Amino acid sequence: MIRFLILVCILVVGIVDADETNETIVVHHDGRLWDVIIQTCNSEGAGTDAAAYLKIFYESGHDNEIFQLDNPGKNDFERGSKDHFKIFFRQSDIVNMGLFWWPGFSLSQSWCVDWVLLLNSDIEACFEGIFEKWILHYRDPPTYATNFHRLRYADCVQPAPKSAHRRSFLRYDDMQKNMDKI
Repeated sequence: MIRFLILVCILVVGIVDADETNETIVVHHDGRLWDVIIQTCNSEGAGTDAAAYLKIFYESGHDNEIFQLDNPGKNDFERGSKDHFKIFFRQSDIVNMGLFWWPGFSLSQSWCVDWVLLLNSDIEACFEGIFEKWILHYRDPPTYATNFHRLRYADCVQPAPKSAHRRSFLRYDDMQKNMDKI
């Protein structure tokens, strides 16, 4: 019985010592769903049938992610069109983006992009990448945005002009307060 208690004490002390020496490494991963909107140029031959990819660069850990852009059952990246994708980004500290394509089995593989918007309503973040050029690279490394910057979220979602007709909505509590004043 005494041997058993001594063995248990040794094991407990060993586990406590092991826990104290372990270092915790914290990596910033907030993991959020983002809206990605891409405007294909309205030039002759600007659309593509090739497999298109978005590469996102993060500040934290100089990390990056690559996403294939494809809406199943839809012909994406037609000339002059806007295409919308929902993509799960691991982080929110985005510092740049790039686009590239991979050759497919079609004739239309060149691609011209005007701009890309990355929007997240949870944290009211919006990033704009202005390309206004042909995406020259197939495979990685990508063609980078000419200008990349963060916008105010309200500017990104393009609110209506001040002269537009607006409806005002009141919460039930506000309506009750107004009724009590009458």
